[in-house]
Amino acid sequence: MAGNIRRRGAAVTAFALVSGTSLAAFATAAPAGAAKSHAPAYYQGVTSANVLGVALHLPSALPALPGLPKDLAINLIGVNGNAIHNAIGSGARTSSTATSSLANGSLVDALPAALGLKKTVKATLGMKPQAFTAKAISASPLVDLNVGALTASASQTLNKSRSVLTDGQVAQLGQLLDVKKAAGSATTLLSTLEGQVNSVSSTVTDQVNSVLQTVGDALNQPGLSDTATQTLSSLQSTLQGVQNKINGILANVGNTAVLSVKTLDASQSIAPAANAAQSLASVNLANLDVLNGLLTVKGFVSQATASATGKPGGAHATFSGHAPIVQVGTPLLTATLDEAGLSLSDVAGLPQEVADQVNTALATLQDALNTLLGTLGVHLNFVPGHVDRVAGDGRYAAATGPEYDVVVDSPVPGDGALAEIGLGHGTTASVSARPATKVVKAPNPQAAALPHTGANLPLIGGGALLLMIGAVVLRRRMI
Repeated sequence: MAGNIRRRGAAVTAFALVSGTSLAAFATAAPAGAAKSHAPAYYQGVTSANVLGVALHLPSALPALPGLPKDLAINLIGVNGNAIHNAIGSGARTSSTATSSLANGSLVDALPAALGLKKTVKATLGMKPQAFTAKAISASPLVDLNVGALTASASQTLNKSRSVLTDGQVAQLGQLLDVKKAAGSATTLLSTLEGQVNSVSSTVTDQVNSVLQTVGDALNQPGLSDTATQTLSSLQSTLQGVQNKINGILANVGNTAVLSVKTLDASQSIAPAANAAQSLASVNLANLDVLNGLLTVKGFVSQATASATGKPGGAHATFSGHAPIVQVGTPLLTATLDEAGLSLSDVAGLPQEVADQVNTALATLQDALNTLLGTLGVHLNFVPGHVDRVAGDGRYAAATGPEYDVVVDSPVPGDGALAEIGLGHGTTASVSARPATKVVKAPNPQAAALPHTGANLPLIGGGALLLMIGAVVLRRRMI
């Protein structure tokens, strides 16, 4: 075998001299069928996503508490990524950091560390993937939740992290508002809110009873089809459930949770994708109940994606998500809920004369629900996603996903929001990229020599002949 290697080496050398092919070309030639990466020579991706953020603005009448600011914030279940790939030999060094956090913010800093609420899983380039197992966290009156696994990993080609919230309750009104309305006052903000709710309770109750009566009358009409009877029976059951929830809120405002959540997760990734670098941030919600389940939000998604090749026309950014659909009681009653209030959809599958009666009654229910939400100071805002920037030269792209906010107004006039609960806040993805800089070949040291006339070909050919003769002699000796 050693003889074969030497013979091939001599033959290659001779061939190179005769043909003019450099040995460097053999050394650098890629093997047939070898895969080539087309990702930009330089790219940086930055991502973030916060599933659940809560901002508290303590009432102006509340005396200042030592070490506790009146504006408090906490972000629950968030991810971040920052990755730099640099193969151009100048600028920032290659690095990668991925984090997955349980909670951060000014409120977390003010709470006792023993709660274990402040937890961050962080991975950097060269580390093995990091993880944090599930844990129950209780920090009443703000949150009571179960956290799923937090994970983070950062490799040469993939930066990713994910955090999961399995279920939790946020901002119980009674505990949130159980503070004195003013220094030295026996009246609490909760009692103020209870008084406001009591002032509208009879109106709301009468409206709901009226709707139930209308549906009951429609159900007793003769000649209804089986489909119409089933639809009206389901609607009647739904309305009775809504009535029970409303009565529960009216009777005990203090035990009403602003919202409870199930199965929220945030994830992010930064990695090459074909001939581009791509950043992706995503938030997913399976179920969110507002006011002890009076309203239910299903399937909220916020996603932002950015990619760039570093070449003209090679930058792209997109977002996805839509205004959530709200269910009242059951999927039979669906609605949209935004700054304008709750808008119930009509119930389908009924004869025209019955449908008109029922849908008119549902408009009354819509008014009752909006009266209750307005009195409690609860309203929802949807902020659409947007593309932040796409550079024409293909070197930068950024996008922000949509946001969904639940706002609780303060019972104190002029105080604005008491609490803001945000879903999908800061779901952003950005990426910058540059292709490899062009290599300028150094001038040939022999460029100034005499022009090539071909007179040296005999010398080159003679040298090659000697090498070939040497190879033959060497072969005979080995035989």
